[in-house]
Amino acid sequence: MSLSHTLRCIACAESLQPTLTTLECPVCGFPLEVEYPDAPDGLSPRLPLSRPEEIISLGEGNTPLIHLPRIAAELGLNQLWAKLEFEAPTGSFKDRGSAVLISVAREAGLTEFVEDSSGNAGASLSAYAAAAGMLCHVFAPSSAGIGKKNQIRVFGALLHEVEGPRQASTDAAREFVSERGIPWLSHAMSPYFMEGMKAFAYELSDTPAAPVGHVIFPVGNGSLLIGALKGYRELVQAGKLAEMPALHCVQAEAIRPIVAAINNEDWPAGAAATTIASGISVTSPPRLSQVVDAVRETGGQGVAVDEASIIGWQKRLAMSEGIFGEATSAVAFAGLERLIADGVIASDDRVVVPVTGSGLKEPLPQ
Repeated sequence: MSLSHTLRCIACAESLQPTLTTLECPVCGFPLEVEYPDAPDGLSPRLPLSRPEEIISLGEGNTPLIHLPRIAAELGLNQLWAKLEFEAPTGSFKDRGSAVLISVAREAGLTEFVEDSSGNAGASLSAYAAAAGMLCHVFAPSSAGIGKKNQIRVFGALLHEVEGPRQASTDAAREFVSERGIPWLSHAMSPYFMEGMKAFAYELSDTPAAPVGHVIFPVGNGSLLIGALKGYRELVQAGKLAEMPALHCVQAEAIRPIVAAINNEDWPAGAAATTIASGISVTSPPRLSQVVDAVRETGGQGVAVDEASIIGWQKRLAMSEGIFGEATSAVAFAGLERLIADGVIASDDRVVVPVTGSGLKEPLPQ
């Protein structure tokens, strides 16, 4: 493991030496994040690797940023862009995190690991594991999109399908790890996966959309939003940006633990219903407090959207702009519409929405 960083608890600030398999603070049980001893230079994201030049890469990052003139006009915006994260190697933004996590795992000498996922992260980690010569066990809901499950299988990973809600896959993975003693990397918990997301902010800081005023995220575990915040913090600390954009969190009304927390509402996990946005169907996100803090720190908002608006926006994006994102991606645009209606976003604001996953990964809603 690289000693160029330490791990820090997001809750109690306990400091730990770098370790790949410690996912929770030994003092309070909260997740960890990476800390560096040196100040950022703002030229590129700092990475927790001994040899960053040897990172395992499949060509992730530097995804296209395109202007959306028709949708912008319909919403009354002058400056709206989509960042096409679905053009990543495995079709989702998760490749950013997988590249760093698997590179750290290779430096640590791992040859086999366990992951749990709703589909995209499992497919992504399976691909990067294949590139690194590792065996990956993926626990995923049996209801996951067939495209995502096929990806996991074709990369040579062992797919363990689990009946029930998304949380059941996490529970099954924990039990498997306990029984077999195989390391659990968990993209939702690993601080190294989050580090891979920082480049999203760096990329946006040097585009026609800059300076970005608002970024709208569909959120399940919140890795892209958390990573973007870390990237923006580095850029501000290095003097490359004067201020961060507002980072907004959008969830489906059916499953909205983070939005409820942002808005100080009661939302018990038992209230969860089914949503077409399978990629964010997370009832108990382990980094909930970190996402809430990120949204509040940047002056963002948390909004929930209904199923009809999600389905409608998936079709609208395809027919108006030629963008076929998965239903989870459409959540962010439905949230954008709400934020405009609520007066949070004005016509002259510069807005970016990441299209996080490809529509080819799952069947279209009927």
